[in-house]
Amino acid sequence: MKLYTVLFFLFFQILSSQSLQKIKIVDAQDKSPIPNARLILANEVLYTNEDGMVLIPNQISAIEIFNSGYESKKITHIDPVIELKPLYKEIEEVKIINVNIKNIVIDVFKNYRKRYFDKPSLYNIIYRQKNTSDGNLSLLMLAEAKLWSKSNMYNYKNTLQENYDEFVQIELNNIRYFKSKEAENNIIQGSSLDQSKDFVGNIFFNYELRRFTSYLESKDIKYSANVISENGDEQTIQFKASSPSGINVSGIIIYNTLDKVILHYELNYEQSKWPSYKKQTKDGLEYDFKPGDGVVVFDFYKKNKKYIPSQANMKGDCYITYDNIKSVKTFEREIIFQTFDETDSKGFENKIDFKKSLWENIPNQEQKDSKILLSKEEQDFIDQK
Repeated sequence: MKLYTVLFFLFFQILSSQSLQKIKIVDAQDKSPIPNARLILANEVLYTNEDGMVLIPNQISAIEIFNSGYESKKITHIDPVIELKPLYKEIEEVKIINVNIKNIVIDVFKNYRKRYFDKPSLYNIIYRQKNTSDGNLSLLMLAEAKLWSKSNMYNYKNTLQENYDEFVQIELNNIRYFKSKEAENNIIQGSSLDQSKDFVGNIFFNYELRRFTSYLESKDIKYSANVISENGDEQTIQFKASSPSGINVSGIIIYNTLDKVILHYELNYEQSKWPSYKKQTKDGLEYDFKPGDGVVVFDFYKKNKKYIPSQANMKGDCYITYDNIKSVKTFEREIIFQTFDETDSKGFENKIDFKKSLWENIPNQEQKDSKILLSKEEQDFIDQK
């Protein structure tokens, strides 16, 4: 018999409208909401939710809004609805300029420490984890936390020694929402929240760049890339690559030709050609597992002449067949780096244990204002009894 758990933690009351206001970012042409649009305030970074909504302070002087595929916008007057203009309508209407995506990625990877901030850093972060089963939310967790990084880079030597705390630590301040309808033996449960190297690796862009460069340098890889939009020193580049192994990728980067950095990275990977194979749950139940597709996203912004992360996001799906019943599972993890400070500290006293799921760690109960805003789907899931 399957065991289901439903947990819900809410430590703060809803902030009054006197301190925060809700705004919506939409497409200027079709008025559709723009999810994952970035808002840079004076000392804080925010992102819109799936409905294009975000909570911002009432008293602000200026906001810079960014989303891939749209013109960036700087505003000083805040309206309830803000429109972003698409950079292009159809790729065919734009003059195509071929570029070598392999050379760009390898150059950025080799010079990563010179171009991105590489000193000890302290971030306030929002951590969001979502799983679905056959199209319905099965797990939702939103947490406020602090993240300390020794160099803003993944350290392979420390990882081989399983000494993650040497280069990255997380202090969990508060689990705002946590609700699960998953069976204990559900293979997708916490899939991106385990103690594997990918859990830590996917926080860091240099880890992703090394993975991508290794792929591009593999035998018989075919790839192509085109500049589909230019805005000053920034190029929007669309790329695709295929491999005989059955893993194909495509995506978009925004590349600053002057500083030679990648500001926005969005890579879609496709594994539909891979066959299914047998796996077992921790209780010994055997099932067929087939990997699916996914996407990895990173954002950066410039501060004090170096580039700082504002988002690390990953999501994917898989197919599971058990007892002749096929299910589609998905997971999504989003880390928003809300605030950034240089630091002399060497981490936290109350750091989480990377060998446990995030919600198994004890928060330090710090009380602070929050701008977490649920989407309608998420709120409906939380409200279910």
